[in-house]
Amino acid sequence: MRRGGRILVLFGIVLGIMTAGGTFLVLNSAQPSAQAVATKSVVIALQNIPGRSEISAEAIGKADWPEAVVPLGAFESSGDVIGKLALENIFPGQIILSPMIIDKTKVKETRSNASFLIPEGKVAVAFPVTPLSGVSGALQAGDTVDLLLTLAPPKETVAAAKTSTNPFDGLPVTQKFLQDILILQVGNWPTGTAADKQAPAASVITVVVDHQDAITLKAAREQGVIELALRKAGDHKVVQTEPVTLQYLDKRFNFKLTTSGR
Repeated sequence: MRRGGRILVLFGIVLGIMTAGGTFLVLNSAQPSAQAVATKSVVIALQNIPGRSEISAEAIGKADWPEAVVPLGAFESSGDVIGKLALENIFPGQIILSPMIIDKTKVKETRSNASFLIPEGKVAVAFPVTPLSGVSGALQAGDTVDLLLTLAPPKETVAAAKTSTNPFDGLPVTQKFLQDILILQVGNWPTGTAADKQAPAASVITVVVDHQDAITLKAAREQGVIELALRKAGDHKVVQTEPVTLQYLDKRFNFKLTTSGR
């Protein structure tokens, strides 16, 4: 082969190699590259959270979800969920959404959520009040009160007292019988209507007591006269008191109601 022919063959080989390489580069650059998926850290349930229960810190956690599929109302901060009340059952792995929970401070906006406010092991009991027994309208939800009960002896005891040498036998006695009782609500629970804003002065309160004291309160209300004593905010100390009778008043304040006492 002549020299000129060999040069042309070599030139063709080089050109083929360059063309193949260029084609490879073009095809390679045309392949789709892996795109980073944007994520968002949201609050999820780590445990079963029963409906109508308070959400604890241990029951929730954080997880990264693709931002494009994060539902509306998801929470980014655990602090926005801890201590709130679950309105429905929430299951492990489920994103917690705003319609699923409620703030304790907003529970009283409707009576349907009253049960959320009752502590574990307690019950709520309605109790009638008057301006006198209800501390002149000073009572507010969250206050604590002591209950003062006046009981009169049974008729048999009164009849027997007539033959007693003690003139004070058979007379009523007053004692503090339940202490540090939490007021859950003053007046009727709101229904969410405009009429609530024009409600008259409260004639009833709702208090929180344990199961036995609920029965005790009912019996005392039906058999005696009860008035409430408002406690200082933050005072939860149990106080021992002495029953007060007419004899107690006579002796302590020196009324000298009996002939022997003069």
